[in-house]
Amino acid sequence: MLEIVRAVARQLVFSILLDYKYIIIYLFFYLVVKGRYEIIQGFEQCVSKCRSRTMRQMLEELILTGLVTGFAGGILTVALGLYIEPDGLQTFLIIMVLLAFINHRFINPSYAGGLISIYALIFGYDRIHVPSMLTLIAVVQLMEAVLVYLNRKHDNIPIFIQHNGKLTGAFIKQKYYAVPFIMLTLTSIPYTVWNTTINLNWGTIFKTGLLAVGNAVFFLTGAISVTNYSSIAISTSPEEKCRNDSIKFLAGSLLLLIIAFFSGKNEVFKWIGAIFALLYREIMYQHALYRERKKQPLYTVAQRGLRILEIVPDGTAEKMKMKRGEIILTVNGKPVQTEDGIRHVLAKSPTFIWMHTEALNGQIKIYEHKCYPDGVKDLGVILVPKEWEVTYQVDEYENFTIIKNIVDKFRFKR
Repeated sequence: MLEIVRAVARQLVFSILLDYKYIIIYLFFYLVVKGRYEIIQGFEQCVSKCRSRTMRQMLEELILTGLVTGFAGGILTVALGLYIEPDGLQTFLIIMVLLAFINHRFINPSYAGGLISIYALIFGYDRIHVPSMLTLIAVVQLMEAVLVYLNRKHDNIPIFIQHNGKLTGAFIKQKYYAVPFIMLTLTSIPYTVWNTTINLNWGTIFKTGLLAVGNAVFFLTGAISVTNYSSIAISTSPEEKCRNDSIKFLAGSLLLLIIAFFSGKNEVFKWIGAIFALLYREIMYQHALYRERKKQPLYTVAQRGLRILEIVPDGTAEKMKMKRGEIILTVNGKPVQTEDGIRHVLAKSPTFIWMHTEALNGQIKIYEHKCYPDGVKDLGVILVPKEWEVTYQVDEYENFTIIKNIVDKFRFKR
């Protein structure tokens, strides 16, 4: 195991710092991710009038999280004996780029891996070992399931949408992770300044392929991939939505891992795994989006009072332990129907406030807060207004297409 850890660490350093073969592809991924994060920050700025994190902080998280998961995933993929030829790896990354032009959600190894596996099965493309590719997709999705669950309480951006012709609050989440992956290869990578080798002297999950070579020395190859998680929570809380998605990712990855194991023994399972890898994630996403739209929204406009869409960190409402979705009925005994009404009550910065609210289950609650000597100037909440000029278009955003954007700009210039 120590030999694997050392070899993966060396190859990881090389792939990040010294491997310039895929620099154009990496630059493309960077521009796409940066553009998407700028759009997300635009929504955040529009609704909350502030940004929770800077672009630099978001990109640093993308890279640092990817390094940790890539290192752990690399140890796992090498230990399992996954392998790919350098030409196949290059084709895999090119397919990811092409899919990114179709839809930003397709920036994920599952789509590219499923397509290239089907291509290999149809045309006999031997630069891809299908069971290894299926296992790689399962490992990456397993890592993503863990990351989605751990980040379920963070980076949930509140927005306003039109739902069945009515204004309602919702949450969007867009996360990218740069995930390096490392696999075995029998071919020395040409024009490289560094070749990492390892002696395969342990049992792998496949009984064919690499094991047929015997106790041989193999090279390590790898690249930096990008995985994308996109979701919108309308009828469930964003934390619950992320938790449900992470469970589905986990179940899908484990199932795909089982299929990959049997695909090394039976050709039928290669086809099943390739189709499953290509379609499972998209079917899961579309079904979740359908359910979110059909169920009753959580953060609708309140007929009486003002509904809380989000609690601002370190604000007065958080200190009072108020909950998202509650309806503020009165502040200091005065009924409120607009944000101006709340500002009017807090205009003189009272040092003591009390509020009546209605919870999502209909229960009436009373909150009290003392703030000496400065007083309370703001509740620290984002409210669902009675009306809003700018609303979020779910279909247009979730199906954002680079090609369509380029064509629209060209038409506009003409």
